[in-house]
Formats: sequence, C-alpha cells, structure tokens
Amino acid sequence: MKNRFAKSAAVIFISIFFVASSAAQETCELKSKTAPILLNLRLEMSPEQARSVFRNDLKVKVKKRGERTFFQNYIKKPAPASLSGVRALYLRFFDARLYQIEIFYEPKPDLKTLADVADLLSAQLNLPAVDWKVENNQARIICADASLVADNILNPRVELTNETIRAEVERLREESKKK
Repeated sequence: MKNRFAKSAAVIFISIFFVASSAAQETCELKSKTAPILLNLRLEMSPEQARSVFRNDLKVKVKKRGERTFFQNYIKKPAPASLSGVRALYLRFFDARLYQIEIFYEPKPDLKTLADVADLLSAQLNLPAVDWKVENNQARIICADASLVADNILNPRVELTNETIRAEVERLREESKKK
C-alpha cells in the first residue's frame, strides 16, 4: 500500500512539473509574436518584411551585413496612419535581421502609467501580468533569449530585444574598439 501511494504521488508530482513547465514555455514566447503596440513587427524580420508592414508609409532601408539602425521620428510632423501615435522608432538590425524594436509613443489617455503599458502588452501578447518585474520605473519580462521592456517616464516606451544577438553585437563593438 505504501509503495502504491509513493508511485501515485510521484506520478502526480511529475505530471504537475511537466504541465507547469510546458505552460511556462507556451506563455513566454516573444520572438515570433506580433501585436498592435509593437506595430505588428516581430524579431528576426528582414528589412523587406518590416517595410511591408508599413506599406508606403515607411521606407526601411539598411545594408545587409553587420549592425545597422533604422531611425525615424515624428516630433515636428505627425506620423502616417500605420504609425499613428508613434513619436520615434528605432529598428536595429544585425546581418539583415531585426533584433531590437524600440518605440516611443505620444502621450495617450489610455497609457498614463507604467501599469497601463504593461497591462496592454500583457493583453496583446498573451503574457501573464504576474511575470512582469518592475523596478526603477521600468517593467521587464525575459523569455528565453528575448526581453520586453516598458517604461512611461516621459512618454510610453516599449523595447523588444533578442538578447543573444544584442550580446553578439556588443561583443563585436568591443572587438572593434580594441583594433
């Protein structure tokens, strides 16, 4: 009887472990997700794919090799329809693949606080709100090799980054400084 109870308890424990770990893996996937707040961009897009998201509103052009940054701001003139509410946009590429998306937004009535920004990101990307780590007026989620950062210091800002590629870019920068 003790043996049967021990086996049952072990099976239940292992089942719960696998269910919990698979659920955590399912909810914490950022690299392939798109969302309106991220302008329907996703990591690892090519410049051509990023350009197609915006149609003729934004001409995303970067060289194919190495680290490249595409920047556009809408401080003096309003953003086109596909970028409505955007104040500035950084798209960082490495070897013609998008590794970082950073978007600064105009002040919005529905995004007054950091909690508002994190809640919207959670809803649009299907992320558990409890996974956010908030410190120094910044909310962060790290999923595998991708990080999502949000703040609302002056205006709402969202940054999605492939951390593996960012580390490689920083390593290459350090090597080039030494030469």
